Amino acid sequence: MSIQNTGRPHRLRLMDTYRNLFYTPIYVAVAGGFFYAEGLDVMFGTVPAGRPPLDMLRQGEVDIIQTGISRSLMALDDGDEDAPLHIAEINRRDGFFLVSSAPTDNWQWSDLEGSTLIPIGFTPVPLTSLASALRKHAIDIDSITMLEGMSADNALAAFRRGDADYIHMPNPQAQALIEDSAGYLAASLGSEHGYLCYSSFAATPAFINEQPEVVQRFVRGFYKAQQWLAAADATTVAGRVKPFFAGVSDSVLHTSIARYKSLEIWPETPDIGVDGYNAMRQVLIDGGLVKARHPYERLVRPEFAQQAMSE
Repeated sequence: MSIQNTGRPHRLRLMDTYRNLFYTPIYVAVAGGFFYAEGLDVMFGTVPAGRPPLDMLRQGEVDIIQTGISRSLMALDDGDEDAPLHIAEINRRDGFFLVSSAPTDNWQWSDLEGSTLIPIGFTPVPLTSLASALRKHAIDIDSITMLEGMSADNALAAFRRGDADYIHMPNPQAQALIEDSAGYLAASLGSEHGYLCYSSFAATPAFINEQPEVVQRFVRGFYKAQQWLAAADATTVAGRVKPFFAGVSDSVLHTSIARYKSLEIWPETPDIGVDGYNAMRQVLIDGGLVKARHPYERLVRPEFAQQAMSE
């Protein structure tokens, strides 16, 4: 199915799953007009709390969603032959941080043993990646008391009350704690792993097969946004995404974005690499979230990224 030439942009519904600067490439693409320049009128929002993102895709409430290969791999494990397919990469590294309640001048990973930690509670993937880093450093995971199951807001409030020694958060949430002197940066998970296909855009097989031109325009616009993001400095990027982060200070935005840039969290191209897919899949298998080694070709549609990059 092609886009009808009506002279009007084609409406497309896009959602992220949790508003944070890890997903800056999405906000740049939306706010910068990169999708609109490709003839797409993007209706953008965030998945409501408690709603499974893949259910919203299956029920036709959203066309393209920010997610991870983890959800599609788990869906295949559960026998879902129509698991969402992935069309463009958003993040190529883990973008979460460990923030300590105490100064971290001489911090070591072994300091986590015997501590209390609040992990991300609304999705299992960040904790799975953190557990991989703990195993890498030979940390006894069972020695850490995990306060699980909290919403992000409740987790942050609990940490500020002193209920835990550590919290596991992305930016700007982590950086806001640091700038408020409520926490100290202990570790960047992006430095612990190599290339991981951590986050990507996904759509149902039916949507991709019925509207390939829409998907191509979307990926092309996103690629142009990625190029802009790679070339822009942190101050310029902060100004572009600020409307998505009401109440977050310019200082927190700038420092958060600069740190993500230094960690090379954001890819400069939309293609999902086989090595990044395999590495992320292995983290998920090691953590017990995924059982089978579903191949790259089963879940990734690379042709849209390849076409955008060749133009």
